[in-house]
Amino acid sequence: MEQDVKRRLEAELIQRTRNGDGDAYLQLISDYRIRLYRRACSLVGNPDDAEDVLQEGLITAYRALGKFRGESGIYTWLYRIVINKCRDHLRSRKSASVDSIEPIIPLISDERIGVEKNLELSDDAAYLITKINGLDKKYRRILIYRYYDDLSYQEIADLVKLNIGTVKSRLFKARELLKRAILRNGRGEEYFERG
Repeated sequence: MEQDVKRRLEAELIQRTRNGDGDAYLQLISDYRIRLYRRACSLVGNPDDAEDVLQEGLITAYRALGKFRGESGIYTWLYRIVINKCRDHLRSRKSASVDSIEPIIPLISDERIGVEKNLELSDDAAYLITKINGLDKKYRRILIYRYYDDLSYQEIADLVKLNIGTVKSRLFKARELLKRAILRNGRGEEYFERG
């Protein structure tokens, strides 16, 4: 029910934007901007470049909104545009890979815990990112879409053009492969006990 209300609101905002209402477009993208920025940051590796790429993607989407057919959700459509802009940016820099969640490994910081614990958490994040990047592309992408980009099964299915059942089975397999990779390195016992 809530999803139907959201889709109707999005459809109304899309129509208002098509009719020239710029505020409607800002309202339409407001829920997605942070998630899109985070993903752009993870791909281009520089917050300023990520902001530029995101702006370029959102402007492109605004101009192309008349071509949006509604076959997927608006977030999925925006996501594709921003990812393509990131790839263009990386190609212009002659970077190699755009499918990993590198190069940014943020330093996790929480003032409530000590410096040592913050560094340990950052090391864990770097370790986990390395293991995720070691997965086969078809599993890595699904894992990243679900847990890093926080996409629904339907949004993932729309992005990778698979049915939801296949998405769920690949996600299950990706988690199993990741768990095995972590356990194989001997770090898994401590990692899973803490987690």
